[in-house]
Amino acid sequence: MNKFKVITIERQYASGGRIIGNLVAEKLGIPCYGREILEITAKRYNISPESIEHIEETTTNSLLYSLAMASKIVSGVTDAMSPNDRLFCAESEVITELAEKERCIIIGRCAGRVLSERDDCLSVFIYADNESRVKRAVEDYNISKDEAESVLRKFDKRRSSFYNANSDIKWEEMSGYHICLDSGRLGVEACADVIAQIYNGQ
Repeated sequence: MNKFKVITIERQYASGGRIIGNLVAEKLGIPCYGREILEITAKRYNISPESIEHIEETTTNSLLYSLAMASKIVSGVTDAMSPNDRLFCAESEVITELAEKERCIIIGRCAGRVLSERDDCLSVFIYADNESRVKRAVEDYNISKDEAESVLRKFDKRRSSFYNANSDIKWEEMSGYHICLDSGRLGVEACADVIAQIYNGQ
């Protein structure tokens, strides 16, 4: 019997984390959720995905970690909470429900910390050297080479700010993850193989 039920993946921008997540999902035959978390949350609370993205972009380190953890949410989202608090609690509810419902992969959304009290959650961080990330940003995301470096910094800052605001550890603190993989050196396929093998107990 597999030790793990859920895989969570945090990743640097353009490190291939989303691609790796989808590859692992194919290898294991389980669903992979990324932006879908945002869309489910938006639909549930009757707000637009764009509104959620705006809140995420303006997140600061003001969130209360004790309120954010899904296991400690008593009555869900309330009007008394700040927009950032409400957003994270709402996404945490969705993440927790998915983890309870099925074996799956969840990309981003601070899912590893939301599910940190579960023994069956494998937490992964994907990173890469700047050269590899710039190359992927230009070739796969159609970002101009002149702008690539600034785009990397912008999205890394956004992800780290959202994570740091909702967690008791820092986004790039490797001790906060079970495994950290360098996709620039290993390649996305090898990273996916490693994650799948660990998940299967090999």
